[in-house]
Amino acid sequence: MRPWFPLLAGTALYAAALLWAATELPPDGVPLHFDASGTPTRFGARAEFLGLGALFGAIMFLVGAGVYLLVTRGPLTVVNVPHKEYWMHPDRVPRLRRMLARDMGWTFGAMLAFLAVVPMSTVYATREQPPQLPVGPVWIVVGVLVVGIVGWCVWLTRYRYRPT
Repeated sequence: MRPWFPLLAGTALYAAALLWAATELPPDGVPLHFDASGTPTRFGARAEFLGLGALFGAIMFLVGAGVYLLVTRGPLTVVNVPHKEYWMHPDRVPRLRRMLARDMGWTFGAMLAFLAVVPMSTVYATREQPPQLPVGPVWIVVGVLVVGIVGWCVWLTRYRYRPT
């Protein structure tokens, strides 16, 4: 699998969720912000929600693509990697670039896929009276994301980039 595929797949999933939300959200009265208990604290128009969602998705994609380009073509002196002296040996740099590109593709792709929960949850909230987020499932998804990121980072630093 190409290292950029997860980034594109996560972006496509997020874009699909936004497009679906565009067909399901009401023109006005869309919750734009929620407190920790799932109660909306700010409302706006569908266009504002979709515009902010598209902007945020584009920023996440561009940052992911920029990091991907940095690790595949840029100077690796700006990249922090465990056991840097081992990986910076000229014979190991191509492998390091491939590993970093794959890892960054998966990291940003997973983040964009996770963001697809936002439009889906917002559509759900607009169907409730009064508008309310499904707090339990949302906190579970956030918890899984946090545990996943921590576990991924631990695995990367302790095992994947350990010198052979």
